Amino acid sequence: MPAAPRLVAACLAVVALIAFSAAHLARDAVTLHAQGPETSIGVDADTTGNTATTVGPIDECVEIAAGEDHSVDVFVRDVDNLLAWEAVVSFEPEVLEIVDDDVKLFMASSQGSDVQDVSGEVPDGDGRYLIGAFDAADPLSPDSGSGVLVRLTVRGTGPGVSQVRLPLTDLTHDGNPDEGPLLRDVDVKSIGDDNGDTLFDGPIADARIAVDASCADEPGPAGQSEDDSADEGDGGLGTLTIVILVVGFAGSVAVGGLASAIAWRRRR
Repeated sequence: MPAAPRLVAACLAVVALIAFSAAHLARDAVTLHAQGPETSIGVDADTTGNTATTVGPIDECVEIAAGEDHSVDVFVRDVDNLLAWEAVVSFEPEVLEIVDDDVKLFMASSQGSDVQDVSGEVPDGDGRYLIGAFDAADPLSPDSGSGVLVRLTVRGTGPGVSQVRLPLTDLTHDGNPDEGPLLRDVDVKSIGDDNGDTLFDGPIADARIAVDASCADEPGPAGQSEDDSADEGDGGLGTLTIVILVVGFAGSVAVGGLASAIAWRRRR
């Protein structure tokens, strides 16, 4: 082939390759735009800047004194149509206890909301505390956006640094987590579940509370390494998990009718 036709063919091939790449980039951009930002949850060690429907800068650690009460937020960002959620908060029982919670923030922001608290009893000082809520409004009143799922009041009980986490826990020791954060939408579908186990697989931010200690110190009670800290212990399936299974089986039952199914767990 003469040089000129070969050059033209090469140019056409380059143009075709560029067009192909541009088309795929455009398609990926449209897909990302359609999916929107990834939902994330976590613990903010300082509530400053947070409101029911706003998440401010996230503080990873704060320092408090023994006997002092301090508020921390469990938050959600960029969620769509949230109707129910549950998690277990893990903490160091020799350093902290949980003395109060308030779930009527983000989920109570929609008109007509009827938020039901299915969290555990307080005070709780065993290192694992169940938190959760669902909106029993009829008609349904889901929430979208970002905000505070629950504001926890913690109290310093002893010197040291406690991690405050929303862990995925393998209760049956089979290598797969069976307890962890669970978010459900209006269709009773798990939000952020990538592997089909119903649990949240998106980004989760941890926090730390230093009691009569520095945030620079190693986690655990004062004078005790993190590896020697008390184990988190076992726990059963959460109340909301059981409720969701009932709802999934019923299919057509409205989420608003769940109140009677968990009335025995309500504290308020």
